[in-house]
Amino acid sequence: MQKNRAVYIDKTDLCCSAGLYKDELFQSIILGDTGIRYYEDYLIDGSTCAIGKIVSTGAFDTLMLNRVKSILESSDLDNFHNTFLVVGTSVGGMAWAEDKFIKTEGSYRDIVLEKQSIYSISHILNREFKFKDSITFSTACTSSSNAIVFAKELIENGAYDTVLVVGADSISYTTVNGFNALGVLSNNPCRPFDSSRDGMSVSEGIGVILLSSKTTDIKLLGVGCSSDAYNITHPHPEGKGAILAMQNALENAGISSKEIEYINTHGTGTIANDKAEGEAILELFSHNPWVSSTKSITGHTLGACGAIELIISAMVLQKGIVPKNFNLKNQELAELNLTKENISTDIEYVLSNAFAFGGNNVSIILQRVKSED
Repeated sequence: MQKNRAVYIDKTDLCCSAGLYKDELFQSIILGDTGIRYYEDYLIDGSTCAIGKIVSTGAFDTLMLNRVKSILESSDLDNFHNTFLVVGTSVGGMAWAEDKFIKTEGSYRDIVLEKQSIYSISHILNREFKFKDSITFSTACTSSSNAIVFAKELIENGAYDTVLVVGADSISYTTVNGFNALGVLSNNPCRPFDSSRDGMSVSEGIGVILLSSKTTDIKLLGVGCSSDAYNITHPHPEGKGAILAMQNALENAGISSKEIEYINTHGTGTIANDKAEGEAILELFSHNPWVSSTKSITGHTLGACGAIELIISAMVLQKGIVPKNFNLKNQELAELNLTKENISTDIEYVLSNAFAFGGNNVSIILQRVKSED
């Protein structure tokens, strides 16, 4: 069994409020076409909130199955029978359970465990595609990032040649009202890193990544995790956990901090997160790499954000365009190199962050593999 193998991104696809497909989403990111809209029927107090719902005639599960099917059809695989499935989700089947509960006027009699549990996504995908085996990670907003970390370890240690990572979370009344109760839900589309930011925009999304030992143009070079355990909902104010996660990713990748050219931040638009993450970046990256958050376009897709934003990061490398920070008018941290315009450039290394409740932090580094002429 060969070990210490390199890991590559083979195929990707996604679906979110700002794009039903990855190219559509990237176009929205470049143009600033946000998927966040105003809704009046989610908060229990009847007030309006800004969230990102997927606008489609298809149900969330159907959209997810179609995205996975597109990966299979575009790959060299005949099926997923020898592929390991790793799912990352924050709420699992909570939205399905809520809908069933409301339709039955508060009765739990028709709720099915396999559809409401955190493993519901894995159950749906396994029933359709029959993967070799599967596991589900639920670590709040780092769920799919931790899934990617685990998938990388499976391939590099020779356990599998291909691993499919699926990050998925659908809009749930519980999550929207929960974040509102914490005082971190904005009434308007979020404004990451702006001095007047007032909270996040909860969204739904699906990110699908086929990882492989086969060489492609994007290498999953390094991963780093940490847990600062400072507070159940707030990061360490000095970004100590974020710094450690990014340091661990750099060490795992075998590169120096000066080689990172662009950082796709977690950048939620909350007061605590953006300041801590910005301070951490300034502490670790003295050469001032480009920095942006794409959540002003996608919203915060919770457990799916790690996978979706890694796909965005891969597309930044492939297309040679670093996206601007939309909704940024008054920058809080003047030293942070937040992009004010889309930048056409040829870069090799990108770092993508995802942070979660409890000080759970994950940083992932991608490398564009240059072709040999």
